[in-house]
Amino acid sequence: IDLTAREFELLEYLARNARRVLPRDLLLERIWSQSPDADPNVVDVYIGYLRKKIDLPGEPRLIQTVRGVGFSLREQ
Repeated sequence: IDLTAREFELLEYLARNARRVLPRDLLLERIWSQSPDADPNVVDVYIGYLRKKIDLPGEPRLIQTVRGVGFSLREQ
């Protein structure tokens, strides 16, 4: 899988915290700490990029959205 450095960092953080719901604010702080003016929407955008690269057609999404909270990486 060809990932950008930021995509890899986000996926790695999700993997290290698999099955935990990670709020958008926490992901923004951990992954985009060097960009304090980053729009919170950037988390959703990068989750979308990752889903396009790691999800298989017809299979459940690996990155689950917890509505109103954040995201969680499910274990296979």
